[in-house]
Amino acid sequence: MASTPRPDFARVARLRQAEQGAIDEAARQGLIPEDIARALTAPGVSDLLLFQRFAVVADLDAFTGPSSGFVDVPRHLADGEVPACVDVEDAAQCAELYRRLLVGGSAVEQTALINREVLCRLWSRKLAPQTVAEVWERRFPELTAS
Repeated sequence: MASTPRPDFARVARLRQAEQGAIDEAARQGLIPEDIARALTAPGVSDLLLFQRFAVVADLDAFTGPSSGFVDVPRHLADGEVPACVDVEDAAQCAELYRRLLVGGSAVEQTALINREVLCRLWSRKLAPQTVAEVWERRFPELTAS
């Protein structure tokens, strides 16, 4: 009977440390915003965020997403929970789409698909993991005023 391989936690720790070092260096070079780099290298950040990263737009007024109707979801964000086409007026569908965009969408995708008023209205639904939400809220305090 074959034995189950043992996890190599030391290797995982080295990979995390190397990724955090790469993020710090990218921030020093201006390739990653400082607030995102700090969030990604904070103790306890999830591996998903550390290795996937996330984007935050520079200006909420740049959002051009619709406040009604349907949006086509980028293929890499669609799955069983987020269909390929989302009705923005369906609060549950829209909230799930916005969650995906905040964590896995590019700034370009966020700008094109998110509507500022809808985002502010849905923000209280905890649309993002705490690490991501804190960066958004520091940049845009108006999100917590809703």
